Amino acid sequence: MIDYMKFDVMWMDDIIATVDLKPSNGGSPYVVNYINDFNKQFSPMMEGHITLEELEKWLKWRTFPPTRANANELLESLDMQAYNRWGIVRKTHGVMADDEIWIRFKGEKLRHKDVCLRKELYYPNDSEGTNVSNI
Repeated sequence: MIDYMKFDVMWMDDIIATVDLKPSNGGSPYVVNYINDFNKQFSPMMEGHITLEELEKWLKWRTFPPTRANANELLESLDMQAYNRWGIVRKTHGVMADDEIWIRFKGEKLRHKDVCLRKELYYPNDSEGTNVSNI
C-alpha cells in the first residue's frame, strides 16, 4: 500500500531527504536531510519540523504554475479537473525536466529510470522503464 503522507526525496536513485507529513508525535511535517549544502536540499535544517509554508514553497518548485499557457491541457493529461499542487505531485512524482530530483512515496518500488523524463540521455540502451504519466 502506498502511503502518500511519507515520502523520500530522491536524486537519481539516492535518497536525499525523507519527509513525514503527519508525524506520529504530532506537529508540522518532519524532514530529515541526508545531504548538506546542496542547492536543492529539501529544507535549510538537516532535521526537524518545517512549516506548511516551507512545504508549499517546495511543492511550488516541483509543479508547473497554474498560469502556464497549457495548464488546462496538462491537468487534463493528469486526469485532474482543477489545479492542486499536491495532486500534481502525487501523479507526477514531482519530476521536472530541468533536474533529476523526484519523490518516491512509501510503499513504491520505483527507480529513477521509471520516472525519468530524459530516458534517452540517462538510459539510452534500456528499453525498460515506465512513463511517469502512467504511474
